[in-house]
Amino acid sequence: MTKYLSRKIKFMSFFLIIGVVFIHSYNYKDSFLTPTTTISEGLDFGAMFEYFISNGITKFAVPMFFAISGYLFFRTFNLSRKCYGYKLKSRFFSLFIPFVIWTSIAGLFLLAISCFEPFASLPIVNEKINFTRENGIIGVLSWFVNPPAFQLWYVQQLIIFTIISPLIYLAIKYTKGIIIVPFIALWLCDLSYIINSEAILFFMAGAYIAVFQKESFILQKESKIFTVIISLIWVTINIIKTYIATLTETSPLFISKMLLSKASVIVGIISMWLLFDHIVKRIEYKKGLLLLSSHCFFIYTLHEPLLHICYQLGLISSATTASHIALYICIPISIIAFSVIVSMCVRKVCLPLHRVLTGNRSY
Repeated sequence: MTKYLSRKIKFMSFFLIIGVVFIHSYNYKDSFLTPTTTISEGLDFGAMFEYFISNGITKFAVPMFFAISGYLFFRTFNLSRKCYGYKLKSRFFSLFIPFVIWTSIAGLFLLAISCFEPFASLPIVNEKINFTRENGIIGVLSWFVNPPAFQLWYVQQLIIFTIISPLIYLAIKYTKGIIIVPFIALWLCDLSYIINSEAILFFMAGAYIAVFQKESFILQKESKIFTVIISLIWVTINIIKTYIATLTETSPLFISKMLLSKASVIVGIISMWLLFDHIVKRIEYKKGLLLLSSHCFFIYTLHEPLLHICYQLGLISSATTASHIALYICIPISIIAFSVIVSMCVRKVCLPLHRVLTGNRSY
């Protein structure tokens, strides 16, 4: 991997994790967003503004993370017992241990605040803790299947992909990538069972680039005009999708939203990858921004359930359009800043602990 590509990935990771935070920041009625979610409030400016960002512009972030993870995993992979054993060992410390620790922290945190008002009556607390209180140890063990910090599903998927990595490698190598086609169909139909169709598709896409050494393809730079056109198409797709989401649900509109959502992801990944080369110049001198990438994991693990708790507390007494938008902007930024500060403090006080908590992502 070239030095430029390595730094590009690190640099982009910070912006991708900000995108993930804003995906979870939609604070209107339909807070759990899917490709076909409608805007219950109709032609409401605040809801449309948040939907455009949280269920549009930022939706490429998670697929792109999976693509990067697939590329990085298989870049040094070969079909041998030694390599597979090494990958299992390294992912045990970089994925499994952090998953167990952060799942436990989130569960215990929700359990603790559920003893106090107004936290006890918040939906996010009740949804996660009532089952635990009713089922004891079974409820606690359920955290590791359905994490209280729900964003940890991403790590769950990576753990599964690590275990089945020889099968993924063989499938990609000996079909020359054709195996990806049926997964495209599953993703387009949004069909998943245990393994998320979006996760496996983009992880395999990243693996394909690594297995067949397509670095020249991802390092290719396009003209500013081409990049601007692609970016405008991306924005236009999401404007149309946002408007359609305000309309009464019908089968044609359902299919349209699904297809526009998938198109937005693909065009968004291309746009952001190309925009990077034109907007960020001489990345080797952006040391401050590169340093922030070492705090991405804390932003990822800390932003939920804090984000939903803050929203639900903030909207108890006020639900105007202005308050929705103000909270939508201020709370994510505050939590991102808080997460970075906590990460910096932990790293300064105890670097080994920071390495354990982040899966050795303290670079």
